[in-house]
Amino acid sequence: MLMAASAPVKPQLKFNVAPAQKGRGARFYARSGLFLYRTWDIGSAQLGDRIMESCFTVSHWPLTMPAASLALGLAVVLLATGSGQSQQTVANSKQSHLWLDCSCLHLSERNATQWGRLAINASHSLGAKNNCLMIFIAGMDDELVAFQLEQLQLRAGCLDSVDIFPYLREPVIENATLAADTFCQHSRERSATPIYSAGRLLGLRLRFQQPPTDLASWNLTLSASYRFLKRENFRTDGRLVPHSFCDFYFFASLSSEEGNVGQGYFHSPQFPAHYPAHIKCAYKFIGRPDTHVEILFEELQLPPVVSGGCQLDAITLFDAESAHMNSVIDVICSSRPTRRLVSTGPDLLLEFNASSNRTAKGFRGKYKFVSNELGVPNASVPPPAVLEAASVVAKQEKLQQEQAKENSLSSDVELSKPGRSFEQCKQTFDSRVNKSGIFDSNQLLLAKHALGGVVIGGSRVLQCRYEFEAQAPERVQIRFHDFNVPTEHENSTGCQPGDALHVVTELRGRYETQELLCGAFLPNPLMSSGPQLHLQFVGKYPPTMTNKVQYYGFRAEYRFLTNFGIMSGVQTEGCSFVYNSSERISGLFHSPNFPGLYLENVVCNYYFYGASDERVVLHFTYFDVEGIGTCDHQTASDYIEFSNFMSTDRKFSRYCGKLPDFEMRSDGRFFRVTLHSNDRFVAIGFRALYTFETVPVNNSIGDFRDNASMQSFVSTASTQPVVDLSKLIACILCTYKAYQYYV
Repeated sequence: MLMAASAPVKPQLKFNVAPAQKGRGARFYARSGLFLYRTWDIGSAQLGDRIMESCFTVSHWPLTMPAASLALGLAVVLLATGSGQSQQTVANSKQSHLWLDCSCLHLSERNATQWGRLAINASHSLGAKNNCLMIFIAGMDDELVAFQLEQLQLRAGCLDSVDIFPYLREPVIENATLAADTFCQHSRERSATPIYSAGRLLGLRLRFQQPPTDLASWNLTLSASYRFLKRENFRTDGRLVPHSFCDFYFFASLSSEEGNVGQGYFHSPQFPAHYPAHIKCAYKFIGRPDTHVEILFEELQLPPVVSGGCQLDAITLFDAESAHMNSVIDVICSSRPTRRLVSTGPDLLLEFNASSNRTAKGFRGKYKFVSNELGVPNASVPPPAVLEAASVVAKQEKLQQEQAKENSLSSDVELSKPGRSFEQCKQTFDSRVNKSGIFDSNQLLLAKHALGGVVIGGSRVLQCRYEFEAQAPERVQIRFHDFNVPTEHENSTGCQPGDALHVVTELRGRYETQELLCGAFLPNPLMSSGPQLHLQFVGKYPPTMTNKVQYYGFRAEYRFLTNFGIMSGVQTEGCSFVYNSSERISGLFHSPNFPGLYLENVVCNYYFYGASDERVVLHFTYFDVEGIGTCDHQTASDYIEFSNFMSTDRKFSRYCGKLPDFEMRSDGRFFRVTLHSNDRFVAIGFRALYTFETVPVNNSIGDFRDNASMQSFVSTASTQPVVDLSKLIACILCTYKAYQYYV
């Protein structure tokens, strides 16, 4: 009965699609109050609309038979009465602002290898409704679409255009829907990389401006192939962090098989389709203490950077679970590294920061947890017997001296003073024994310590001091991995002296607290101003928690460093680092101990050397240097100095204070950045990306400035003047006399 109600409609489109099940059918759909009745021939893919020829209704709620009968009845009533046409006109006017009503084609045919083909020419497009044709390629719910445009021939002047939409959730393309790719004025063979959908649908929209009425004069050709891929092949094998978009945890398994304790794949969001713009993702790989992590990128495609640097989309790998700048393994923003990226410890963090408006396919990587016995050996080496004996003697001597300093005090405040030890808990770390290691507060919670502390207010006060002894010119750096010490009360940042980690200094035989650390957030790294650093933890057992974190105490890593915590560049002398474009064209550099406080009374130089046709570009992503005003000695300010020479460059003023992101560029192949700090106050410092850009030198002025810069810091440079000063003065005088003559 339904088919009898519809008169035959001349098909506007005819496509040669792989034969499928023969037959005819009808289905009703509803959208925005409009009831649509569609007929189609499955065998020849000929489509037509009885009320409006819109292809947006295909995915919208097929009605049940009673509802379909009601819809058909309403449609018949509307057409039978005079108001039907007017209501349709109003509805069409409203919908025209939302989407363009086009002719459309739906494809899902495939062969045994999941491939299908699409071919469009002028005969198919002539007579398309509103000069628009939409094509939807639809797979199953667990599939993706790979679309390969093979040949495209359109009229010049962009009279014909093709828009591609790979991010559709349903076969609807509204006017506000942005196309991922648009092609026009093409008339050549195309062999570009495939375009992948983010879901089961991929849409195309062909638009024709003033289409010819004569097929012979309309040379339109679109030839493409498509393939359906299983979505599970691009699944990230990690655990998605709740309420996050693309943060994952990857854990090593407890049982190992031939040294392999876990492996899998990780991908950028929506891979193999383009990832979204302006996102930040974290992939944390957590291994066992006896393992390390190996990363290998099988695919990597990021937006090309014209300047050759990593200012925008980049992948940063950290040799730790947390993002510490001094643990950066590599920063990747261009070609895929062929080597394996290996961590030195059990953990590794990969951060993907997409800050540009352009996007790309992204990356596909393989991770693997490997036992140290079969891969990288454990970094801790047993110390020599002589050094171990010397360390033990030093510990005993310091313990005796410390016992002589301590007094018997009873109040809670006095008990929390640094330097006092009830359990004789003290750990000394000597750089002659180990250059790095882990220490924590767990031993204080053992029974022998918990039962012996002084009882105050129902809790036992526990203390332990940690002393670090470096050898000149080494400094001590502390980086925290876990930290949770209760604050004064909930939603407070204040610390209780009787329940905190004290950063102390020894002055005339007494210990004074410089800083108190507490809370549930990881403190910034600490660095000593000299060869010694002392910490003292004062806690209570059982602890009185003011937050929901179950962990109590801290876990940290110590390192004895000579590079001020600056891991990039080549250190030459003191706090001076050299960056050569011959070694690396882009990377990171930062202030000492970043993101912790930089040091007092320090001068750090960063020298950048490029090729003769290169310039240095610095992009500061964080800047907080203690200082105000003109950043000079009158305001007791620390400051950053920029220069195109080894000496002062009058072009640049001093920079200090807290500044938003900014960029600096060199005039020549050399550039210098210098941090000056005094003994007053310190701040976090700065972090920046450097890039060596290739700039063609086409004039003598650029060459002169370049040579002048080189002469200022290369001892073997020629001292011959580039310009004859006497000739220059004579030329100026002649010009001046000529000017006076005509005036």
